[in-house]
Amino acid sequence: MKIDRYKRLTSDSKTCSGFMAGFTPRRGPAWRSGLITTTIVLLTFSLLNRLPAVAQEPAAETATPAQANPPDAPLQNQEAAKKLLQRVIFQLASGPAFESKVRQRVWTSGREVVGVGTYEQSGQATGQFNFQMTMHDGEGKHTLQQISDGRLAWTRTEVAGQISLRRVDVARLDEWSNATPAEASLPLRLRVGGWIEMFEQIQRDHQLHVASGKLQGQPVWVVTATLPEAKQDELIQIYGRTEWPTLYPVKICVVVSKVGNKDSGFGKFMPLRIEHWSREVAEPSDSPAEQVNHSERLISLVELYSIRQIAPPPIERFRFENRDAEVNFINETERYLNQFGVNVAAFEQAQRHW
Repeated sequence: MKIDRYKRLTSDSKTCSGFMAGFTPRRGPAWRSGLITTTIVLLTFSLLNRLPAVAQEPAAETATPAQANPPDAPLQNQEAAKKLLQRVIFQLASGPAFESKVRQRVWTSGREVVGVGTYEQSGQATGQFNFQMTMHDGEGKHTLQQISDGRLAWTRTEVAGQISLRRVDVARLDEWSNATPAEASLPLRLRVGGWIEMFEQIQRDHQLHVASGKLQGQPVWVVTATLPEAKQDELIQIYGRTEWPTLYPVKICVVVSKVGNKDSGFGKFMPLRIEHWSREVAEPSDSPAEQVNHSERLISLVELYSIRQIAPPPIERFRFENRDAEVNFINETERYLNQFGVNVAAFEQAQRHW
């Protein structure tokens, strides 16, 4: 399915009004735009992954918004939204192999920066994916790559000539975990990186709401994920800040396709669009009525388009070629073990008993 660059979405929900019309991006802090633009796609889960995880809800074959009439409708809608995101996660991890083009627009320091890239996932529970993004901000080229062959997951960023390498031994995550994955959850090795990790973080830490809408006449679900005030305060304390950074999202809107391709049927439950909205505090005023007025502004728009099913690529396509031998990589395996609650010491002690 091909999605035009400038498309309009209508929704029966007021929670994502940013979809409905255009806007004027406001000037943000003078942060280095390269750093923001190359990391904001992964910002959601990189910002939140240090918080304790909660149990996930079982996946459902289909998920539809709850009716607004019953008294417990908000809770029902929250559960429906969780199940829908879980279904999206399973589609990405276990569905057929696919590829898509990716476009991202970021508004920072009073200007718009556009990045383009590709996303390829082998699916079929292989854990193999390759995501690449390149951006030009007038000061240089900045790149981001996340790639996994199901054994090692690498993240390479190059911002203003500075290269960073990170690695996760994803194959060891399952090896060190004694627990058998529940029917409604994925093996740990499939939950690192790419859209899957982002959507799990959204599902885990946000208040969710799902509604129906249309994207250029195509029926879609719109999942609005709002970071609770308590969670924002917790993150502010973790990162030692006095206020919430205006370029960090407090709301994320995910547009999910309701229908597949007319010919192949592929595409249902695929994400089409991801919006990151930040909190903005109005300028101080002498008038008490105008004090601390929180508003929202769109800081990032990610679009997946030209999505198509493909034959599973060879594993060589998902193996990272490290051409930066002089750069020391950071091994983040332990951090993910802690995030998933895996006790390596207990596992090694149990192995010695055998």
